[in-house]
Amino acid sequence: MEMKNYIELGEKKAGSQIKLAEYLGQYDSGLRAVKAGKKGLPDAVCIKLADYIGVDRLEVIAASNLVTEKDEERRKIFESCFTRAASIAAAALIFAGSSMTSSPAHASQLASELPCNLYYVK
Repeated sequence: MEMKNYIELGEKKAGSQIKLAEYLGQYDSGLRAVKAGKKGLPDAVCIKLADYIGVDRLEVIAASNLVTEKDEERRKIFESCFTRAASIAAAALIFAGSSMTSSPAHASQLASELPCNLYYVK
């Protein structure tokens, strides 16, 4: 995702670009430049924005660095952050879905099939 999208998510949550800029401790003119793809944000501000809009911190930092990074090797490193974050999210969803049980009997059946302990908690 591009920085423009992250800024827009923040603006939507804050109610305006000015309010988002205040929250992030930035000038709204600076956010306009980021949104236009002319500059990035400091990493600490990227983290604050990511936490505010509920997305992966590394993705926002990578998107911000991609705005200005010219070195192709470094760009590939930042681009890999999107793939890694998506892979982790997908794995978490798959694990969460596969580890849920519908009953204590099902949990005990899974426990006998897996090399780990599963517990049913009421």
